[in-house]
Order: sequence, then structure tokens, then C-alpha cells
Amino acid sequence: MENALRARALPVVGSVAMSAVLVVLLLLASGVNPFAAISALAQGAVGNAYSIGQTLTIATVLAFTGLAACVPFTAKLWNVGGEGQLYMGAVASVLTGLSLPDSLPSGVVVALAVVAGALGGAVWAMIPGLLTAFVGASEMIVSLLLNFVAITAASFVVTTVVPDSSGQGTQRLPRDTRLETIWPEGGVNISLVLVVLVVTAVAVLWRWSRFGFAVRAVGLGRDSARLAGFSTRSVTVSTFAVGGAAAGLGGAALVLGATGQLTLGLSADYGFIGVAVALVAGLRPLFILPSAVLFAALSVGSNNLQVAVGLPKDLGSVLVAVLVLALLATHVIRLRGRAS
Repeated sequence: MENALRARALPVVGSVAMSAVLVVLLLLASGVNPFAAISALAQGAVGNAYSIGQTLTIATVLAFTGLAACVPFTAKLWNVGGEGQLYMGAVASVLTGLSLPDSLPSGVVVALAVVAGALGGAVWAMIPGLLTAFVGASEMIVSLLLNFVAITAASFVVTTVVPDSSGQGTQRLPRDTRLETIWPEGGVNISLVLVVLVVTAVAVLWRWSRFGFAVRAVGLGRDSARLAGFSTRSVTVSTFAVGGAAAGLGGAALVLGATGQLTLGLSADYGFIGVAVALVAGLRPLFILPSAVLFAALSVGSNNLQVAVGLPKDLGSVLVAVLVLALLATHVIRLRGRAS
């Protein structure tokens, strides 16, 4: 047991060390003191209550989009449509919240809007799932292209269907029909608790249910899974639906939060970053949470780099890329094609 843990830990330690060396060299080449840059990054991410709140808020969304990638990836199905699924979940949530009658209790409106977000993401994700299962289309290409369709649809809702006076967002939901705030600094709301419950439920589902076993079996080999009695078509559609529902919940968390509206540019590429979150987590549901916190800290902390040391905030994205490449180089992350 100890040897097995050591064998797993060594590549991770090696990749982190490699990332650290590469980042230090990059900072030195930029003429910046590495310790000052790292200190500014940490200060921006967890330096005060507001920064911590912002990190947790973004980590919540990234955990949802990380699940959107993790669930299909386990079956060797490449869902890169988390961004579009997030947007469609946001669209469904805000339209539901605005269209329900005022006579309904606020708690019911919130619950229905959250469910609508999950359904919106699930239905959108089932398009590549169905096309892959029954037509043999490439799920990667279809899910990628659907991102642009979803973003365009969300823009139409913002500018035409229910616009506010600025034209940059939809009409705002009443304050009593938004997710309850549990930490005012940084706008942390009850979706943080929800994502912990969802991640835990997926982990239990993967470990103890027949469905989870079927997904892992399909990922190991589709022919073998069919011989064992599992329907690869059913697994394909259902994994995309579950992943899309998770991304849709991420969209719901954004629009039902402090602002209470869908805006243009709602997502800072959260759906795409979710792919990296899932890969760094090793496609293990419970590891999605710490992975999401790491990526959120880099995202929030990088905003402080420009002020503190004169570096562009995009350096956070560079750090993420370096880490993922190091994990790939040391085979901590392994990408393999679908087994026949």
C-alpha cells in the first residue's frame, strides 16, 4: 500500500517541481522577482476576506464545469462543450425566474430556476451525446461548435428577449428569488454548498452504482462493455446529460447570484477551464473540488499581478498551462483515445 501511494505521489511531486522551475525561469526572464510575484498572486487570491470569497465563488463554478468534463471523459467521451452548456443553463435559469408568477413563494422560484438551469445544460449536452451514439458524429467537434451557438443564443436573450435598460444584461431577478448569500464578502452563496453535495453524489454514484461501473467499463473498452451487457449508446447519452446538468448548474449559480441577471460575457471561459480542472483532478470526482480551488486562486490572484509587480493578469492562464503541460509530460495526466 505504501509503495503504491509513493508511486502515485512521485510523478505529482515531480510535475509540481517542474512547473515551479519553469515559472521561476519565466519570471526571471521577465525581469521580475519570483518571490514578489508569487506573494502578489497569493495576496490577490487569499489576502483578505473579499479575495477569499471571490476565489470560492469562482471555484464553485469551475467545480461544476469540471464535473461536466470529468463525467464523459471517464467513458473516453470528450465533452468540450461545458462553456455552451453553462450558458444554456444560465439562459434557462434566468428565463424561468423572470417568467414565474409573483404569487409563488420565493423559495419555490429559486428551486425551479436551479432545476431549470440543470435541465438546460443537460438538454444542450445531449445533442452531441445523441449524435455520437446514433450517428457516429465526433462528440468533440459537435460539443465545441455548440459553444458558439449557445453564446449567440444567450446574447439574443440579453439584447432582445428580456433586456434591461443598458442592453448589456437581462432584467434583474428580484432579490428574494436569488440564491441565499452565506458569505457577503466576494458574493459567496448557497451554490458553494450545492456543489459540494453534487460532487459527493457523483463520487458515490461512480463508486457504488451500476451506472458508475458501466461508465468506467465503457471507458476501459467499448467492446468489452457490450459483452458485459452494458449499452454504450445509453452510457454515451447519459454521461453527456449528467455532465451538461453540472455545467448548467454552474450557469444557474452565476445568474442567480448577487447580480441576479444574465450578462454579455457572463463566463470568463469557465467551461473551457473546467476541462483542465477535470484533467488535473485525474478524473476523480472528489479531487474536482481542490483542483477547482487551485484554478480559481490562480485566476483571482493574477488580477493583483499588474498592480503589484507590473505583470499582466493573463499570467495566471500561463501558470495554468505550464502546470497542465508538466502533468502531461510526467504522465500524471494520460489522454487516450476511445477503445473500440
